[in-house]
Amino acid sequence: MLRKTSAVKYTAVFALLSVAILCAAPSTSPATQSASAFRDLVRSFIDREMRLSPESATEDGDHRFDDRLSDLSAAGIRTRIEHARRWKARFANWRGALPAADQADREWLAAHLDGELLWFEEVKFYRSDPGLYLPTAAIDSLIKRDFAPPADRMRAVAARERAALANLAQARRNLNPASTSKIAVDIALEQMPGTVEFFRNDVPQAFAAVTDLEARRNFTAANDRLIAAIVDYQHWLEGFRARASGTIRLGPHAFRRMLADDDMVDTPISRLEDLGRAELLRLQGEFQRTAALIDRRHAPREVFKSLAGKHPDAAQLIPAVSAGLSQLREFVIEHRIAAINSDQRPLVRETPPFARATTFASMDTPGPLEKKALQAYFYVTLPDPSWPARRTEQLLEFFSAPAISNTSVHEVYPGHFVQFLDNRGDPDLVRSLYYSGANVEGWAFYCEQMMLDQGLHHGAPQYRLAQLQMALQRVCRYLVAIAMHTGSMTVDQAAEFFHTNAYMTPNNARMEALRGTQDPGYLRYQLGKFMILKLRADVQRRQGAAFDLGKFHDAFLAQGGLPIKLIRRALLGDNAGGEL
Repeated sequence: MLRKTSAVKYTAVFALLSVAILCAAPSTSPATQSASAFRDLVRSFIDREMRLSPESATEDGDHRFDDRLSDLSAAGIRTRIEHARRWKARFANWRGALPAADQADREWLAAHLDGELLWFEEVKFYRSDPGLYLPTAAIDSLIKRDFAPPADRMRAVAARERAALANLAQARRNLNPASTSKIAVDIALEQMPGTVEFFRNDVPQAFAAVTDLEARRNFTAANDRLIAAIVDYQHWLEGFRARASGTIRLGPHAFRRMLADDDMVDTPISRLEDLGRAELLRLQGEFQRTAALIDRRHAPREVFKSLAGKHPDAAQLIPAVSAGLSQLREFVIEHRIAAINSDQRPLVRETPPFARATTFASMDTPGPLEKKALQAYFYVTLPDPSWPARRTEQLLEFFSAPAISNTSVHEVYPGHFVQFLDNRGDPDLVRSLYYSGANVEGWAFYCEQMMLDQGLHHGAPQYRLAQLQMALQRVCRYLVAIAMHTGSMTVDQAAEFFHTNAYMTPNNARMEALRGTQDPGYLRYQLGKFMILKLRADVQRRQGAAFDLGKFHDAFLAQGGLPIKLIRRALLGDNAGGEL
């Protein structure tokens, strides 16, 4: 999973772009004038987006608004809706001639803005998501990277903590019991101890060396007030839970619109379900055949359980994950899987406790506009020390040696981290700031199978079995997302579906089911893989003997975060044949 956090000053970037436009040779070509005006429009749009979403600006590397948070008041939400309507119309109604790359950007921005309208205007997620009002990630983005002196970042943290008090108060006005599910409240409450611990321990520790006494007093006062407000919010949520009666279901219309807006996919839901069921059956057959290669005497589930039981303990997990990354990097380079455009390596770190409830591992990369703090983090979820031994063991069973390799392929080489390195050099800000989930998650998921197909681990069935189990997990996500959000599948039914079909432990199966309630788009792993495999087959069919897998991967990655529909057009000249 890519945390965006994987996605500086915009001021400098905008200045350079402006100089480039002003210094360009004059042209009377209507196409040239249109393209120049379009890029100028895009620059203005991005600036406005950053002002409206300071947390995203920080993550993207624009540090002009590090002392602010998004305005979640009724007036602030109206402003966001008006912004999306106005800019969607400007991009959708653009009539000037544009080069192919700009035309793709224009289509993508119009779809992206329609997606903003979906979440703010139709879904109204601010009425149903208790976690939205906690500033944890917004503060974490200020302390995890050294993009400015600690004292300056501490002042920004204090300012955001003061702003968070207003948002926590606004939560009581925005959250609607009829819109909020008990599950959403439970997830927020489960993560609350980690959130409070983060502000009591991690945040002060990040600024322990700051010597400015006045700045420290202001920070300490703001931090203490925020902790008290979060604890008070926790108590309020405990009472609110009794009144919460909303559904976890997004609904068929919103689900279809989500796919059309966020990934430019308009395949009927029934067709998507048919593809998912067929893939589930195919993977289950492969899983059974591969398990038999390891041990014919036991059932496939028992073979996998035996494999999963061989894992590092909690203290050795992060060193074990770190140790395998160099081997993967060398394999990608030696076999020309994809270009790696930097010597930079990610650091393996524990997933922040406040994010532990719904993820096993994730890649956190600096924003594409970050100029100073360029460190990337590969987060791995460790068990909570307070957990009973059985729950701890169930989590650690996710991290057998083959599973660690598969996860590292997905998150680092040649998955999210390599894609991030490629995107950092893209001068087209639309493609580095706005990305389709089916592109990014589809690419990383595609890499898991592709790397083994290309000879990683020399065909060892243990590694293939781990890859197939993860593939079963993703196709289960795909089917659960559809069933949960367009049908009537419950969390308990989803957890049982993961447990039965993806050979997951009860704890890990429930983590996956809970994630589906908050992330209806987690079908994009499988959806994107379907689309990439089809695109690869079509490019190979057209190129014949001249087809080169590494060049195909580089060409795909060079298109940045565009939806795969638009990448298909760039690589093949049109969208024909792209239907799933």
